[in-house]
Parts: sequence; structure tokens; C-alpha cells
Amino acid sequence: MIKFKTFPSIMAAIIIMISLFSPMTAEAASEGQIRDKIVSVASAEVGYTGTSTYSKYGDWYGYQGGWCTTFVLWCYNQTDSSLGTSLYGNVIPSGGNCNSMISWYENKGRYHKRGDGYKPKAGDLVFFDWSGNGSSQHVGIVDYISGSTVYTIEGNCSGQVKARVYTENGTKPYNNISAIMGYGSPDFSKVSGGSSKTTAKKTTSAKTTSKKAETKKRITTTAKKTTSTTTEKTTEIKKIEKLSLANENYELKIGDTVQLDYSIEPQNIRAVVEYFCDEEGIIDVAANGNITAIGTGNATVVVCANNDIYSQCSITVEAAVGEVTTLISETANDIKASGEDNSTIIDTGSIFTKSGININLLIHNRQLCIILISIVIAAFASAMIIRTIKKNKKDNLMRRKGNGKRS
Repeated sequence: MIKFKTFPSIMAAIIIMISLFSPMTAEAASEGQIRDKIVSVASAEVGYTGTSTYSKYGDWYGYQGGWCTTFVLWCYNQTDSSLGTSLYGNVIPSGGNCNSMISWYENKGRYHKRGDGYKPKAGDLVFFDWSGNGSSQHVGIVDYISGSTVYTIEGNCSGQVKARVYTENGTKPYNNISAIMGYGSPDFSKVSGGSSKTTAKKTTSAKTTSKKAETKKRITTTAKKTTSTTTEKTTEIKKIEKLSLANENYELKIGDTVQLDYSIEPQNIRAVVEYFCDEEGIIDVAANGNITAIGTGNATVVVCANNDIYSQCSITVEAAVGEVTTLISETANDIKASGEDNSTIIDTGSIFTKSGININLLIHNRQLCIILISIVIAAFASAMIIRTIKKNKKDNLMRRKGNGKRS
């Protein structure tokens, strides 16, 4: 009888021991937890600094270049590592550029154009079209929204990860909601263990929430002031129908400077023109549209007239290398081929090589072309004069020798 009484106690002890030492099965993360984690990973990267063409995210991906897309992919991959999910390659493409990512979501019916009624959520992808030409140049991650204001986290903003805010009255094009092209909405239900009402906004600490509230207040105040200023300006300035740039592509070398020329239609309309570029490490843009190349890479400059109409141009900057024009080289070679003693002839090719003349810059600056042509002509003329003087000296010497023989 004693054995039967102690049996239930022994079994209970065995069950308890098994439950203590058996591995626990992890519960699948909910959609809310996944969204929160994506935002948390991205937020922790704010302040990271690379360059316009290099980042640690590129090291992870195996490609260095513009890295706004690789930053987004990296954040999703880090979320997978943390939560044990399989987002990368399933609810977000495993590569591509901004426009191919848009196509990927369009094919799944999960791309939403701005203004179609979709309310973006934390962790969504946000695509930008700064020029208004229907093509996306940048992508980021939605942090949260408040009314019509969109808070984002983006990679490769002047070579950094930045938290940005887009409002209806923000500075165009980089802080105005009109720059947003649309949203990619990942289907988290495929990889989550259920829905959750938890959002990134609710899980944010009270301190962070307070800071965001203060930021929102400042933005609202600024927006009101901007609105009144804009209203005053629009009463004075007529609407511009078209803004055209003289060139859509520039190829420069470090140290080169070029002026962005534009025209507006109708003509003779007062216009306030501003210049924007998000690649500060490649070019400097002055208030008058004067561009100075300061680093290698590619940059896009958006030109805005009257805070309403836009146009853009692409700029490629390479390292400064001395160049010799074909005309100068041919002239020097022709003179040397004459067989004359050219020890005193000016080495114009060497002079121009050391000066680092940039042919691409000359193409966009007629004044410099005129100066170069003048220098070439002067050099050629000098060489010919020296040659003529030396020939005359030689002829005179020959005549003297001939006269000496006759006497």
C-alpha cells in the first residue's frame, strides 16, 4: 500500500524535473513585435557615419556604392537574427535598387502611392522622388506617423544615418511630404505568430515620446510661420510653368567649379531659385548655383523655383588628373619633327599637364574655352617666332661663311 501512495508523488516530481530541464519552445513573434524591432534596430544606427559610397552595411551586403537600400536590408536582416524570423527575401526583396524594390511590392499588391488612402505603419519602407519625375532616388524606414507628419529613419543622408521629419510645410524637397513617392508594406503575417496592437510609438519610452512631442510642437510652430511667409510671397510672384537646366549631366574633377544655368517659362517672371543636394561630401552648392567638386562620386542637384517647380541634374566627380589637349600635343610634335634645335622651345604640353586642365569643365564654360584657345595660339605663335629667329640666325651664319670663302 505504501508503494501505491508514493507513486503519484514520484511521478509529479519527475514531471517537474522534466519541465525544468527541457528546452522551452520559442513563441513566434507577433507583427507588432516585428515592426517594433525593425524600428529599434534602425533607430540605434542614427548617427552612424560612412561616406556617400561606403558603409558597414555595404560590407555586410558585399557591395559598396549608394547605400540607402543596403541600410534597409541590413535592418531587416538584423531583426531576423534577433527574433528568429525570416523577413529577408520573403517580405522584403534580398537586393535591388529603389525602383526595383517598388516593382517587387507592386507585383505583390503591397505598394501604396502617397495619397491613395493608405496609412503607413512603423517598419514600412518609404520611397522618395525628390525631382517629381516619377522615379525613386531614395528609400528609408517609417518610424511612425502623427497626423500628416511622417517620421523616418534613412541611410546615406550625406553619408550618415539620420532621423528625418516630413511635413506639408517642410523645406522642399528633403523635408516636405510631397517628396514621398509611396510606401512598401511588407506582409508580416507570413512570418509572424499573430497580430499585436503594440506599435513602435507605444513601446517608445516616455522620455523619447516627450522629445518627439517637443519636436512636433517646434515643427508645427515653424510650419505656421512658413505658411504665412509663403502666402506673402505667392501674392507677389506669378506661377512658373517650366524650369529647364542648361545641362542635365556634368562630369567634373575635384577642384572644378561650374555654374548651373537655368531658364524659366514664361520669361521675365520673378523667381526665387534654391538648390538642394544630399551628397555634401561630393559637391558644395552655393546659394547662386555655383557648384564646386570636393570629392569623388555621383550627386544629384535639385533646383527649385518659387518653392513649387523642380528640375534636376546629375554630377559625376572624379579625381583630379592633369590632361593635355590634342591640339597642344600635335603642335609640339610637329615642331620637334622639323629636326631643328628645339632646346629653347617652350614645353607647352608640360605646362598644361601640370596645371591640370579639365576638358569636361571647358565644355560647360565658354569663357574658359576662349582662354585656352588664346593660350594655345600664343604658345604656337611663340614657338614659331623662336623657330624663325633661330632659322634667320642660321641663315646669316651661313651667309657669313660663304662671304668669307669668296674673299
